[in-house]
Amino acid sequence: MPRTIDTYILKELAVTFILSSGILSVTLLLSKSLRLIELIVNHGVSIIVVLKFLFFLMPPFLIYIIPISFLLSVLITFNRLSGDSEITAIKASGIGLYRLSAPVAVMAIITSLLSAYITLFAFPWANLSGKKLLYDVARTKAATGIKEKTFNDIFDRILIYVNHINQSDGNLNGIMVSEERQDETSSVIMANRGVLMTNPQSMSVTLRLIDGTVHKTFKKTDKYTLMRFNTYDMNLRVKTSDNPSVSRTNRELTIGELLQKIDKTKTSGGNASPYIIDMHKRFALPSAIFIFGLMGIPLAIQRVRTSRYRGFIIALAVMLIYYTLSTLLESLGEEGRVNPFFAVWGSNIIMGIIGTYIFYKAHKESRVKWLDKLKKIAASVIDMHGK
Repeated sequence: MPRTIDTYILKELAVTFILSSGILSVTLLLSKSLRLIELIVNHGVSIIVVLKFLFFLMPPFLIYIIPISFLLSVLITFNRLSGDSEITAIKASGIGLYRLSAPVAVMAIITSLLSAYITLFAFPWANLSGKKLLYDVARTKAATGIKEKTFNDIFDRILIYVNHINQSDGNLNGIMVSEERQDETSSVIMANRGVLMTNPQSMSVTLRLIDGTVHKTFKKTDKYTLMRFNTYDMNLRVKTSDNPSVSRTNRELTIGELLQKIDKTKTSGGNASPYIIDMHKRFALPSAIFIFGLMGIPLAIQRVRTSRYRGFIIALAVMLIYYTLSTLLESLGEEGRVNPFFAVWGSNIIMGIIGTYIFYKAHKESRVKWLDKLKKIAASVIDMHGK
């Protein structure tokens, strides 16, 4: 009998989890659809490249989709069981809340392992791969975007005129470059020859100018300088590509690389808190799934008038509280006001204590006064939505 109930609940959890994950994934991807359509229509990016972008976007989305979907699956499943009086029937057969939560524990283990794989491996790989793909698009646009006898404005704050492009080797002849900088200086660079270079390792696009002059004007002081050069390198940034920076951010580092960054930063006397926080977040997010399961069961079986929106509203409230608390603690941790360990795990600890308390109360079938007030608020929200 218990095994049959376990299988029954586990199937409902799995189906709801898959549906929730699919709906949330599609919703988040649609939020990027306008930008992706712009890449296809305005910049000639192929559909294959756009599909690759979508694929690399999924791991960063799934880090948050998986916990939310798990919480929704628990709330919707147990809310339905409670609404259909199946929870009462199961309890009457001698099965308590602890035993009833076994399928949720199994589902939590599966989803937390999946979440851990994504945060530890897929997340940094997808971010770095997406950055490289973005660089390839920028490199291709830079290589094909420059037209001869035309003022080319595809680069950020730079206007380039090329008199002739050698079709055999791609070398540029008769070059004029106008550059506007944020420090209110403007430069006009004249060069006899030039070549466009790309570096896949540093993910940069460089215009190397040969045999020319730099005419620089300082707007604040009205000063003018003239400099002659044999070789002059300019780093280019394509305006529409969000050209990636040379250095890798924390999002693109594996756990081993984050540990190296932490040791290196500590040795140099710098603030290693941001790296420590990012490292612990890779483990804290998958662990939060167990806490959501602990909270989801007692919240779902509370005796409140059933509504199809109830599970979603409760899930939204729990996730909002959790991520607000996490963001606050992480900000304090990065500023050095809170220990980096507590800055990440503090939200799990606090929510875990609350979840354990309300789960114990639900097992004893005792009322939680402050939870009753929250239930009334949730019921009011549902009524307002229904009207």
